[in-house]
Amino acid sequence: MEKPHIEYPCRWFYKVIGADPDLVKENIDIVLKPYEVAYYESNQSRTGKYTSFHFSVQVKDEAERNAIFDQLINIPTVKVVL
Repeated sequence: MEKPHIEYPCRWFYKVIGADPDLVKENIDIVLKPYEVAYYESNQSRTGKYTSFHFSVQVKDEAERNAIFDQLINIPTVKVVL
């Protein structure tokens, strides 16, 4: 399968699912401090254990996009980054 062509710079959308919404939000803020971020708390699981956040960030290239992903997935309370 051929890799899709992405024009940079562009606004990239992420979805983060984590176990502690306050801690996840705090860490997202730390990771994304140098960026202008638009995000909102989206959904909470039926049991209330997980909360998802959707947000977008202006990225300059693929390396920056992947670096942000790597930082987000390494937040201890984060379970999934899409």
